[in-house]
Order: sequence, then C-alpha cells, then structure tokens
Amino acid sequence: MIALIEQYPQLISLGIVLILTMALLWLIQHLMIRYGKRLLGFISRSELWLRRHIVRLPLMVRLQDKYPATSGFIAQRFARGHFSGLILTVLTLLNIYILALFAGLVEDIVEADSIVTTDLFVSQHMSVLQDSSIVPAFIFVTSLGSTPITCLIILLTAILCTAIRQPYILVGLLISTIGSTTFTFLSKMAFQRSRPIDILLMEHTYSFPSGHATISIALYGFLAYMAIRFSTHFVRQVRILSLTILLCLLIGLSRIVLNEHYLSDIMGGFLVGILWLTIAISMTEWLTARGKINWRIVWSAPQRYTVWFSFVAVLVTTFIYANIYQFPLLG
Repeated sequence: MIALIEQYPQLISLGIVLILTMALLWLIQHLMIRYGKRLLGFISRSELWLRRHIVRLPLMVRLQDKYPATSGFIAQRFARGHFSGLILTVLTLLNIYILALFAGLVEDIVEADSIVTTDLFVSQHMSVLQDSSIVPAFIFVTSLGSTPITCLIILLTAILCTAIRQPYILVGLLISTIGSTTFTFLSKMAFQRSRPIDILLMEHTYSFPSGHATISIALYGFLAYMAIRFSTHFVRQVRILSLTILLCLLIGLSRIVLNEHYLSDIMGGFLVGILWLTIAISMTEWLTARGKINWRIVWSAPQRYTVWFSFVAVLVTTFIYANIYQFPLLG
C-alpha cells in the first residue's frame, strides 16, 4: 500500500477528497437529525411573521387597494394551503436559478474561462491513475450510471409501483429520466465538446454535459424522493438523502477518475439532473394534490421482499456488467 501511494501521489489527494466529503456529509446529516425539525419550525414561523408584517406595510395596502386582482394572484403564489401556492413558487424559482447556473457554466466553457484550465489540470492528474488498483472499484461505481443498469432500475421500479398500485408515480420518474436524458443528448450535440485525451472506457458521445452525472441525480434522486415520501421517520429520511447525495457524488467522481469527463462536464450534468428532478417532483406533488398518489400505504411482506430483491438484483447485475462489458481500453 505504501509503495502504491508513493507511485501514485494522486491517490493521496483523491483519498483526502473522499474522506473530507464523507465527513462533511456525516456532519450535515448529524446536524439535520439533531436540529433539522427545529430549523424547519423556525423557518416556518419566520415566514409567517414576515408575511403578516409585509401585508400590513402602507405600500402593500395601497397596492392591494389599487390592483386587487394582481395582489390576489401574488398572494395565491405564496399561499400554503395548496400545491400551486408556495410549493410551486419555490420549485419554479429553484428551476430558474439552476438554469442561470447552467447558462453561466456554458458561458465559462465557451469562453475558455478558468474552469477550462481547472478541467485540464484535473484530467492530467487523473490520467496517471489509469494503471492503479482503484480503477475496478470506480468502474463498478460508474456502471451504476450506465444505460443498461438505469433501464433495469426503471423497469424494477415500474414493477414495484404496479405491485403497490401507485402507477402515477411513474409519471414523475419518466419525466425525470427521459427529460434529463433528452436534454443531455441535445446539449451534447449542440456543444460537441471532445472528451479528455486519456479516456479509459470506450465512449461514442460528446463530453458536455456528463450523462452519468445527469442520470445519477435524475434517477437516484427521484428514487430517494420516493423513499422519503413513503417513509414517516425524519431520521430515516435524512439518512436516505445523505446516502443518495454520496452515491451521486461518487458516480460523478468516477467519471473524473476514469477520465471520461472533465470536472465542468460533471457540474453541468448535476445541474441538468437537478433541473429535471425538480420538474418531476413538481409534477408528482401535483398528482398527489389531486389524489392520484397515496404515500401512506401499508406495505405487505411480498412488497417489501420485492424492494430487497430489486436492490440485490441491481447490485449483482452492476457487478456483472462492470466486469464483462466495462473493460478499460488500455487493459
């Protein structure tokens, strides 16, 4: 091990990044479990207090008297009692912000800003690791974002949703996965950015944005949303969210370590995935508000076995795929 580290000093940096990332996620998870409910309660009370005081301002009173229809429309957008109120407003503003971040990232890449220099620097250092023993582990991780594995997960999720008689959940899942995949494909064709020179696995598509990074957020993020919605325990919900974030980060990191993508490709993929995940969650919450989805079902033993069978099947299939089909070009 010492000889391996001396031969590949980049392993030290990679190990430090992994340790710091997991430590940060653990700290955030710990703080959320301990103070999350209090924080949410404080935010809720502060929002109510702020709304009451804003409404009483003389300027707001004059605007309400002069433009009652417009004031009523704005008030409805911040109402809590229905989905088309505050929830939809927050999700819409979040999507606008994500689009702005994506546009800014594209501008930096097109103009060859400092992000491109960082891309080349990271890629150059990762190319040294192509002969190291960590490659098989990252090939397994990156296989979790491959097309065959994601299609298998979608199929198993469809079977599960049919078994629990909640087919409308699939609407959100398909919006998140198909929408993000289509957006990524069109973006690749539009920008036509070449992949790094020392690419390790065979790829036939362009580099920006990363499809693996996109689908990791769009697919695993929506699965986490489903698990959180079905769960009634706050601690379990926080842990599901933390594990999902860690999985998505590992998939993104695997594309950098294997030199399949630049750092900015991963950032762009994450933004696209978050964008379509937010749209999918919005649609799913709208269907829930209309009574099409029931998250408070009682799970039977066969249904629970189906979940565990699906989990094991995905891991086994990913292992087989990583060892048979995802072989390195230089191997």
